[in-house]
Amino acid sequence: MRKTFKVGRIFHIPIEINLTWFIILGLVVFTLARGYFPYTNPGLSLGFYWLMALIAALLLFASLLAHELSHSLVAIRYKIPIHSITLFIFGGVAQMEKEPASPDVEFKMAMAGPIMSFFLAFTFYLITRFAAYFNFSFLLVSVFTYLYIINLVVGIFNLIPGFPLDGGRVLRSAIWAWTKDLRKATAIASVFGKAFAFTLMGLGFLSILGGALISGIWFIFIGLFLQESADFSCRQLIMKKMLSGTKVEKVMAKNVITVPSNLTLDKLVDEYFFKYRHSTFPVMEHDAILGIATFHDIKEVPRNKWADTTAKDIMLPIMQKFIAEKEMDITHALAKMANNGIGRLLVVEKNKLIGLVSQRDIMRLLEFKSEIKS
Repeated sequence: MRKTFKVGRIFHIPIEINLTWFIILGLVVFTLARGYFPYTNPGLSLGFYWLMALIAALLLFASLLAHELSHSLVAIRYKIPIHSITLFIFGGVAQMEKEPASPDVEFKMAMAGPIMSFFLAFTFYLITRFAAYFNFSFLLVSVFTYLYIINLVVGIFNLIPGFPLDGGRVLRSAIWAWTKDLRKATAIASVFGKAFAFTLMGLGFLSILGGALISGIWFIFIGLFLQESADFSCRQLIMKKMLSGTKVEKVMAKNVITVPSNLTLDKLVDEYFFKYRHSTFPVMEHDAILGIATFHDIKEVPRNKWADTTAKDIMLPIMQKFIAEKEMDITHALAKMANNGIGRLLVVEKNKLIGLVSQRDIMRLLEFKSEIKS
């Protein structure tokens, strides 16, 4: 089962929702319906509280999406491709293909998010004042008051100087401008990020000891997430530095095992998946590549239908997200693999399949380069 699914595009950027997003959506709606709105608007029916909570929660996530879009639009302005924006349990994240080219670009990208959150907070505040002045529904005032407060909190929280928060990226841009070394700047900013993460976890444990179980658990979860994100960002930057400049042609496997489009699934499993133990195979018809057969898609077909179902029936049709050119930088290829769902790219030249590159191939190269440098 896919962990994310696409819900649309905004400014040509794919918008995806991670399944964990529904967890936080449910928690936010429950908290608002059973706590915040009954406290601010006593005496209403339970149905009103749930409706207000659902509207407020959806507008909250629309605000978080706007926060991430602001980062992405600045990135696109400076020719940094954005693969997608994903909403998940802790908010949202924009998948960038590469790091900013300069400290100035990093600063502008980082500040775009908090500025958007503060703008939304100010907008929602004006709506509440307008609605109160003209005696609009107090339910409307209550919902937009919540959105004003939460966007203000999001903007302030993101300005904390701990990487990978926006404030941490601002700090990284300053250190980068001073040291002229992105790797060193990332390492220093990550130390601040991990220090903040451990502080949150400490506050979480104190909250639990003080009887605030739910808030304590959330502090710990957010701290763990920030700590892991800081570590991951450092590892990712080191990896990009070591791999940058290497072309796909140097890494790809040239003797690619393909399967005919009319091969039935029972033979595909026995003669290819079990024999070669790959997770995917290109599907060919004559000399033309049609798509990619994955073991996951085969498992979706009942076993008693394997003898009557062909590779062509279950394959993923060939699309640009599955294709690489031999001159592509492998850091770009790795980012493309991370977003195509299969972890492999078919190397095509003049509409002919000339090779295949996988995440495993690139990781082996990274391990080799790491050993050489150590």
